[in-house]
Amino acid sequence: MIYYIAGIVLAALLPQLPAGYLLLLLCPLLLCNRWRRRTAPLWLGFLLAVSYGHWQLWHRLDVRQASAEHRLGGEVTGLPEVRGEVQRFELRVTSAEGTRVRLVRLSDYGLLPALQPGDRVTLSARLKPPHGLWNPGGFDYEFWALMRGIDAVGYVRQLHAVRPARWTLDRVRADLGGRLSEGLPGPGVAALARAFLIGDGSRLGSTDWERLRRTGTVHLVVVSGLHIAIVVALGWLLGHGLLWLWPASRLGAPLLRLVPVSLALLLSGAYVLLAGAGIATLRAWVMAAALLLSAFCLVQLSLWQRWWLALAVVLTLQPLAVHAPGLWLSFGAVGILLVLASLRAVQPLWRRLLGAQLAIFCLMTPLLLNWFGQISLVAPLVNLVAIPLLPFLVLGLVPVLLGLWWGLALPADLYAAVLGWLWQGLGLVEQLVMAQDTPFAGPLPVPHAALLVPAVLAALAMVLPLGWRVRVLAVMVWSLALFGGGPAPVQPGFRAWVFDVGQGLAVWVQAGEYRLLYDTGPGYRNGGAAFERTLLPYLQRQGEGALDRFVISHADNDHAGGRAQVLRALSVGRRESGSLRLQREEGYQPCVAGQHWRWAGVDFRYLHGGQGASENDQSCVLLIEDAGCRLLLTGDIEAGVEQALVRRGVLAPVTWLVASHHGSRSSSSEAFLAQLQPRFGLFSAGFLNQYGHPAREVVARFEKQGAALFNTADSGALELVADGAGGCRTRPWRGVKKRYWSAG
Repeated sequence: MIYYIAGIVLAALLPQLPAGYLLLLLCPLLLCNRWRRRTAPLWLGFLLAVSYGHWQLWHRLDVRQASAEHRLGGEVTGLPEVRGEVQRFELRVTSAEGTRVRLVRLSDYGLLPALQPGDRVTLSARLKPPHGLWNPGGFDYEFWALMRGIDAVGYVRQLHAVRPARWTLDRVRADLGGRLSEGLPGPGVAALARAFLIGDGSRLGSTDWERLRRTGTVHLVVVSGLHIAIVVALGWLLGHGLLWLWPASRLGAPLLRLVPVSLALLLSGAYVLLAGAGIATLRAWVMAAALLLSAFCLVQLSLWQRWWLALAVVLTLQPLAVHAPGLWLSFGAVGILLVLASLRAVQPLWRRLLGAQLAIFCLMTPLLLNWFGQISLVAPLVNLVAIPLLPFLVLGLVPVLLGLWWGLALPADLYAAVLGWLWQGLGLVEQLVMAQDTPFAGPLPVPHAALLVPAVLAALAMVLPLGWRVRVLAVMVWSLALFGGGPAPVQPGFRAWVFDVGQGLAVWVQAGEYRLLYDTGPGYRNGGAAFERTLLPYLQRQGEGALDRFVISHADNDHAGGRAQVLRALSVGRRESGSLRLQREEGYQPCVAGQHWRWAGVDFRYLHGGQGASENDQSCVLLIEDAGCRLLLTGDIEAGVEQALVRRGVLAPVTWLVASHHGSRSSSSEAFLAQLQPRFGLFSAGFLNQYGHPAREVVARFEKQGAALFNTADSGALELVADGAGGCRTRPWRGVKKRYWSAG
């Protein structure tokens, strides 16, 4: 099994899938050598994972079909989400002209009625392949879509027909969720109850998720291993209760073993379906099935053999789960429990529970920091109280639903009181954590990858019975590896990130110990912003919580739409903008042509700002330079302002030019580019955006100057490094983190 799993892992790490026919041709050669006992399962796992990747990508919408309008017929699946005026849903396609798509995720902006799971619709939609914003520390949307089998995304253009919903499991889930929303007092309580029962966390707001993250209790709300284990235990106990009621003499020994196991797996399997049969719930159910397997099988397997079997089955069902942190966190936690069960079986129950909680915290912390860039140091204490309440929160929903069905309010009131008490307690813990003036109340820098191995080894030494001296040393190593690193040494020159924010602009600049943010990217109709999905995860992983200078070039949404989120998330020093409206209404200081400052040997100078009849022409134009590396940020200035800068004689050749107005044909004039002679032309534009940015003629003008071109839509975020010694490097993020499903 280990070689089989290794083959799947190897395929998942490939930057590009090999051709299928080449793999089939190599099969006889690899299976006819003396190592075939080992290579056969390795090759089988590799073939399985590669075939899965080819199959998924074969169904993905071709980018050449993205500009057309597609007529689709299908059935609404899953639970539609409504946020503000936007309705999002998934359509299981039954008829489509000229495409191989199976499942599409669509957004509706008021054209459709409120949809229910099972509704059968015919509509026209503008589709494109799943394409995420590709940034360091950001969410890999393309990976998520591939795992879920989503072959295209888009928005509804016209509705042709809607037929009423037929009975489906998702319709049952929606009805149960609706009963909870109507019957439980308090919207927050109902949202939590929906998450426990049907795995729907969409009703929880961003502040609710932040509370869960800060208290280390996200795992309580996301249906996963703990919830499945509770239902498995219930089924096991009910099975033994049935055997107690039924005379054992009438049953054979196989049935005595089969009844509790079967009931446990049936009840937990029903709960998995009710919770949406997501990857995490299926993983937990497979693990439970593998661990219970030898209870009635003739072949006896050790606990560790069943552990490996469960991992092999999960990866067979979903080979890309290799890249899912939840897989390794859940299997790692179970592995820790297995080790502790073999070492501490003679200890009292309370000591084993406490030891298990501390062991999981110590061993999982390095992985959590590496994957998510943040942890909650109060999580072990909070979970000692919260986890014992979880059986009540999960199983208590049965009497709540029965009471709502029969018109009895007492079960719902009691359940709401307990859940409300827990939620308020988490709120108090969050306030205490945030009130402490410690580095753990804010973002923590992610430790270097080389420190993760000693941190994990030290955690193992802390939980194994190796003597108190070794454990004290292990605690010191663990603490120093994860939290003992001082501030990173100040690097000469400057480093800038042109983030991939879609159709918009956001540039983060670091010069020594100083930080500047130029624009934020767009805001969204649902109240969110690109900043929260792109820049903020990176800043949290880097331990960045303060901003010395915040520059909004002008007030258009694609440049300034996330400014409220920036001010909430970061401690901001000076705020400047070229927008007269932002200066007047929000107190931003003006960016004035000729204004200059120097940070850590790096020069910053405004060439233009605040002048012009339009918002675009009022943009702050900022020049950053050090040791021959020069970066020019131009906002959305158009040809008129460009010509004025040419006439003033303030322009000189630059290393990097972020193209004005995302490459619009009304900007980047020939005279302007001739003065700047950029070595690199950078476009910050959305994938297949409706404006056609960058325009062909603009691209031709840059190419005429001999500039190398990058577009964030294709390259992802762009890292620009001026090393202080004249070295100027450009690194596209899609080239750094290359995966076979990425579109770059």
